[in-house]
Amino acid sequence: MLRKDTLRVLQIALSCMLSMLCIAAVPIEAKTPKSPFAITISVENPASQTGANNYSVNTGSEVFVKVHLTNTSKHSLSVGYEGDSRTGVAFSNQYEVHDSTGRLIQKRTINHPEIGSTGHGWPGRILMPGESMDITGDHISRLYDLSQLDAYTIQLSRSASSNPEDGIVKSNTITVTVTKQ
Repeated sequence: MLRKDTLRVLQIALSCMLSMLCIAAVPIEAKTPKSPFAITISVENPASQTGANNYSVNTGSEVFVKVHLTNTSKHSLSVGYEGDSRTGVAFSNQYEVHDSTGRLIQKRTINHPEIGSTGHGWPGRILMPGESMDITGDHISRLYDLSQLDAYTIQLSRSASSNPEDGIVKSNTITVTVTKQ
């Protein structure tokens, strides 16, 4: 027969092991908040699609990105799509562009930044759960120099909400190859 204090230690150890087993069984997804929307980007004309997420444009061509947003949450979302009058890119859209060597391409210098940018001032569009919308005409070649013969990778990110703790949502990555005319 075991002593009473030995039994008590065994009960505590067994309780701790069962607690750890229950905590380990909680899926990781439950700890990580799901993003409220999904983003897919593609390139608009005059680019030609050469494969999944791959596009080709001639040197000197303007490059426009189409953004497809889908509300994946269970509540309505207000989606801002107002664009910068200097670049033609939506204020909420933050692009990251790399050349074929992986070097980050810097944004173009904006002439006369003291003048500032204007937008149309329209309110954001409300997306119901499961609803999608397209934001067309993000004039990415005004924001980045894509004039060199190269293959550029482009990815977009947007804040998940106005709360910085909610993080950001990233799009798929596309490749735009600039070829000789």
